[in-house]
Amino acid sequence: MTRSITPDDLGAWLIKARPEPGSEVLRLIEGGGGTITSRCVSRGYRAELMAAGDPVLLWVSGDGRRTTRGIWGVGHLTGPVDDGVVSLELPLLDEPVAAGELLAAGIDDLEVQRMPAGANPSWVSRRQLAALAPLLPA
Repeated sequence: MTRSITPDDLGAWLIKARPEPGSEVLRLIEGGGGTITSRCVSRGYRAELMAAGDPVLLWVSGDGRRTTRGIWGVGHLTGPVDDGVVSLELPLLDEPVAAGELLAAGIDDLEVQRMPAGANPSWVSRRQLAALAPLLPA
């Protein structure tokens, strides 16, 4: 099996969340911010690669009716995956980087853009993260 991610190419993990009514993510967005400290991820080689200190982005999906679709958080992992859950320090951004902003900046090859229904974790390459950097807070 060919693995799409190697430690040399990994720029950041990307955790996806749907803004469903009652979800932690929607509650935090509607409440004006906060920090996500854990998320479920699928078992497999990607979860095995996840390690404390790795950068992580939060992608909020959906149809855009409840909230803006795009990057809503920037943080890092605080531990490895344990029983399908990864610990992280993932504060929400004051303003999201909307999916349309990514396209306007020429960023159209993220895994989450090509396969929006894929399981967590998704990922961003070093090259892609460098292209995203001007759109993200310092």
